[in-house]
Amino acid sequence: MDGIFHITGDVHYCILVLPTARTVLTIHDLVFMYTYKGLTKRVLKWLYIDLPIRKAQWITTISEKSKQEIIDNSKCEPNKIHVINDPIDPLFVNLQPPQPLQPLQSSQPPSTSLNLPQPCILFLGTKPNKNLELTIAALFQLPVHLRIIGELEMRQKKLLQKFKIKYSNVYNISQEQLVQEYMNADFVLFPSTYEGFGLPVIEAFATGKPVITSNISPMKEVASNSALLIDPTSIASIREAVRYFISEPDQRNHFAAVGKLRVLDFLPVQITDHYKRLWYQIG
Repeated sequence: MDGIFHITGDVHYCILVLPTARTVLTIHDLVFMYTYKGLTKRVLKWLYIDLPIRKAQWITTISEKSKQEIIDNSKCEPNKIHVINDPIDPLFVNLQPPQPLQPLQSSQPPSTSLNLPQPCILFLGTKPNKNLELTIAALFQLPVHLRIIGELEMRQKKLLQKFKIKYSNVYNISQEQLVQEYMNADFVLFPSTYEGFGLPVIEAFATGKPVITSNISPMKEVASNSALLIDPTSIASIREAVRYFISEPDQRNHFAAVGKLRVLDFLPVQITDHYKRLWYQIG
């Protein structure tokens, strides 16, 4: 096996100058198809989907959902696309196993002056698909502290103030700091409306944290019965799940335990083996 080219980033068009028979193209997701309109969308589709997929002989993607989106938007032959999940960062792999969860303790997230007996909910991402706005409404008057990772827009800050949500916020952090954010939380809330894969679910599992996430693909497949699933379009569904986790320590223990086992399917060594098999098939 030699001379294999593998395009893993968002430069799909590079395949146009590489040998078709020895090049692997990885397409993570097609989120831009849902965020742009008009001429911009058509140009991006031509440059990032139509031409590269027409040239590619070997395509990988990170979930069955992303595979179906590629097929729907390009009419690509299904057997041309290989699904290989994202691996978890090695920083999460060798963590000390967490202590058994007890009824939620006081949690004072970094960079906040609050010192109240509130569970700390970790929320990752502030882009529209991460669903922060609906989550803010769902948490109204609940005794929680929302720890938000990601830069907040002014409208989001105003919404947090309007609903009187106790929160703290940080962004542009290192991967080591991200690991610590998971460790500091009581549980993770990830009610995303669109993901190519949903890696925060696995990262939370690796740190022994119970997870609430969306009952849609690919999150429900990634979680595989190891997380509490909600309707991400429903304020009531998000709210009831949070209240459930606050009041049911045994269920938090259950989800934390089964989540740790789920991580085994996403270890770097497992994912590397999948890619090696594909590379050897090409070489």
